[in-house]
Amino acid sequence: MKLKNFLVVLMSGSLLALSSCNTTGNETVVNPLYNAKSNPSGEQSAKFIIQWWNTLFSFVKSERLSPPDASRMFAYIGTTIYEAQICGAKDYTTLEGQLNGLKELPRPDKDSVYDWTAVTTIAVYYVQDYMLARYMPGGVKALNQLKDAQITERAKTIPADVMARSQAYGRELSDAIIAWSEEDHYEQTRYMNYKAPTREGHPELWQPVDFNQTPLEPFWGTHRTFCIKDGSQFDINLKFKYSDDSTSEMWKQAMEVYTTDKNLTEEQRTTAQYWADDAGETFTPPGHWISIANGFVKQENMKLDRAAEIYALMSTAMADACITVWHTKYRVDFVRPKTYINEHFEKGWEPYVETPPFAGYTSGHSGFSGSASTILTELIGNKPFTDSSHYIIGLLPRKFDSFIDAAKEASNSRLYGGIHFRCDIEDGLVEGNNVGNYILKEIKTHPKRQGAETAKADSTK
Repeated sequence: MKLKNFLVVLMSGSLLALSSCNTTGNETVVNPLYNAKSNPSGEQSAKFIIQWWNTLFSFVKSERLSPPDASRMFAYIGTTIYEAQICGAKDYTTLEGQLNGLKELPRPDKDSVYDWTAVTTIAVYYVQDYMLARYMPGGVKALNQLKDAQITERAKTIPADVMARSQAYGRELSDAIIAWSEEDHYEQTRYMNYKAPTREGHPELWQPVDFNQTPLEPFWGTHRTFCIKDGSQFDINLKFKYSDDSTSEMWKQAMEVYTTDKNLTEEQRTTAQYWADDAGETFTPPGHWISIANGFVKQENMKLDRAAEIYALMSTAMADACITVWHTKYRVDFVRPKTYINEHFEKGWEPYVETPPFAGYTSGHSGFSGSASTILTELIGNKPFTDSSHYIIGLLPRKFDSFIDAAKEASNSRLYGGIHFRCDIEDGLVEGNNVGNYILKEIKTHPKRQGAETAKADSTK
């Protein structure tokens, strides 16, 4: 009798333990949304995602999208990739409730089987199509062909009912992501008017440096951010005042740009060209960093769950860095080197790279590069790599010791190009790094890894 009671208690305790944590075999699952009936996303290749990025890059280039526009689009695509596969990721948790305004996402039936690759393909297809609708007609042929090709290939090994269910869920998720995107204040700023302040009595202020230039995205800093609180959270102040005194810091920084241009080496020219990432010629600075990530996804044969985390965190970090930098640009409204050098050193001087139509402080390239390199260093490691992003346009691959090394070169390229002072570059990197570090600290995607890091940090105190 006692033995029987003991066995009942033991079995009850075992059932209670099983019900208190989600497991697959002997492995603990940290994701409460995990669908144990489906093949995990951690066992599916992420290489198909690279095709979607490359297709989007071609449209960004052909439609001459600006870096802010591209960064916003990339962040919504990155989030879509992550959430499309999250219910198949044992070790990762959703961004819902963590990204600003992201809530009430539809979830798949835990008792049904799904294919996360098919879900991701369909969700990305519809979100990307929506994002591009402003620039070109819906149902773009290249998007349709890629979607059809990937679904057809997947259907060769996945049962028809699973494919149908996965595609239906992918569409449902894409509708929720699209609805979320419509609340970020982007559309409202398409119709707002901006009047640039006059330089009369304020020589420190920026003005368009070329004929017919219109200030680009003056209200971008007011958009809803993805991870950080708002565009002012990591705002930064210029550390010196405008001056035409030859002993001033202002003069010193302008002279550095001027003398560098006058003595530009071939290596500096190549660096300026490599990182220019001009709209209409390339996929913009944030696209360049995603291209770098694509290289690692392919080289390391990453699985969908890991690659999705990299794309989501890096793309949202760059989008938030852009909002931060643009907030600073239009608040400080600081003069560009071309204006200062023409007024004080050499009338008619032209920089090596064309000056874009917005204020210089802080540097957008630095913000993008600082945030992206911070995320990539944490999620991939401090690794040397070769970047072949611009081989297709005739620029040879470049080797870097680390992501941080690449970020510094990307930032300095703008000084070689003659369009940024050193303060623009260095403070833009600070803003980007701060955004990246905040996201790594506050956004929880991999509780196992992040919990272990927290425990390690606590043990050293």
